[in-house]
Amino acid sequence: MNKNQKFLIGTLSALVTGVAIGLLVAPKKGKDTRKLIKSKAYDLGDTVKSKAGDISGTAKDTYEKSLDELSVLADKLKEGFFKNVNVAKDKASSVADNVNEKVRSVVNHNV
Repeated sequence: MNKNQKFLIGTLSALVTGVAIGLLVAPKKGKDTRKLIKSKAYDLGDTVKSKAGDISGTAKDTYEKSLDELSVLADKLKEGFFKNVNVAKDKASSVADNVNEKVRSVVNHNV
């Protein structure tokens, strides 16, 4: 167990001990204290659920936005690839035509 874990355990233990002592010496009746604890526990549960829902919604939105952006990027890459392929085809065709003309020229001069 590292120092940070020991510190965290010690801090949580001290917190629980402090809360327990505070409840024991509190001027309220036990019934009122239990109601207060129950109410605070429900509030904490609702807060956690709300925050978890917010985080989940944000994560889902971020995921969907990322998918959309990746789709746009993939389309751009595909478009650029086909454009480059067409340019290469055109250049290869031009080179082939030039070579063909030169071959014909040499053959016609030698005949």
